[in-house]
Amino acid sequence: MDQAPQADSTASRAGPEQRLLAALPGWRAVGRCRRGMAGASGISAGCHALAHPAIGVALIDLVPQVTPNAEARLRRALDAASFSDLCPGTLPVWHGRVEPMQLRRLPDILAEGFDSLPPLGLGGPEGWIGAVQAALARDPAWEVPGRPRSPAKEEGKAKEAEAPLPRRRLPRWAVASLALVVCLVGGIALLPATPAPTSPDPAPAPVLAALPSQAAPAPIPHALPQIERVELPVIRPAAPPPAPEPEPVAEAPAASAMPPPDPTPPVPEPDLIAPPPAPPPPPPVRQASAPRPRIDPNCSRALFRFQQGERLSSAEEAYVRNGCATRR
Repeated sequence: MDQAPQADSTASRAGPEQRLLAALPGWRAVGRCRRGMAGASGISAGCHALAHPAIGVALIDLVPQVTPNAEARLRRALDAASFSDLCPGTLPVWHGRVEPMQLRRLPDILAEGFDSLPPLGLGGPEGWIGAVQAALARDPAWEVPGRPRSPAKEEGKAKEAEAPLPRRRLPRWAVASLALVVCLVGGIALLPATPAPTSPDPAPAPVLAALPSQAAPAPIPHALPQIERVELPVIRPAAPPPAPEPEPVAEAPAASAMPPPDPTPPVPEPDLIAPPPAPPPPPPVRQASAPRPRIDPNCSRALFRFQQGERLSSAEEAYVRNGCATRR
């Protein structure tokens, strides 16, 4: 059962590999990656791994095939097989895509690609190529011509195919949501049934019979006590006391009885020296009024042209910057 698919893959690989090896004399095919992406042809095979004893390893994708992370897959297979312990040194690896029409120029394309990489630094002329091929044969991501797959890995794959699929566990958020829905449904079921709506009571009929009017109570006369008349006394102002009688004044003696005046003439009082009068204030100094600024008509015309958006000359621009008021 397994021989037919293996024969088909070998036949599909033989054509591209033969064309690559025919275009690259001196190179050897060491394997092909199985993790490629299908192009327009629908074949999902990956890149071809070619090795040259004096150059390095070239990973070539023939368009439309694409192999993502091809160099990383190759390095991972070499590390798993302890290739650096067997062949210490530098192994340059180049990965590129080539159009079928570019197979004639493939040697030049590889030469340009390896010029940007460090040179090959592995011991032995061709011993490292066998080590690379053995490492790729152990990795399930690579297919090596002339070497079957590892039996241990084939058995592991068969066991994986026969093993039952693990039960898919629901995530926590799904379990929590399901529990919440169950709680809500149970709570709604436990609620008491709501009574059927009843029709509202009819409104009472208005009372048409008029109530008998009650007679207003007659006012009860209250007996008021008799108010006695009280006469208040009139308060009159007190009379002022009588004025005292003036005492008699003695009459002055006659002028003839007075003694004669003293003949001593009065001494004239010395005249006081009056201070000099204060000088009159100086007359106010009249300051000449500042001349009023006169508007230059040229400046007015410059401002008018500036407001109209016209182009100004240098003199008119000076008017606009400095203003139009001039003192003359």
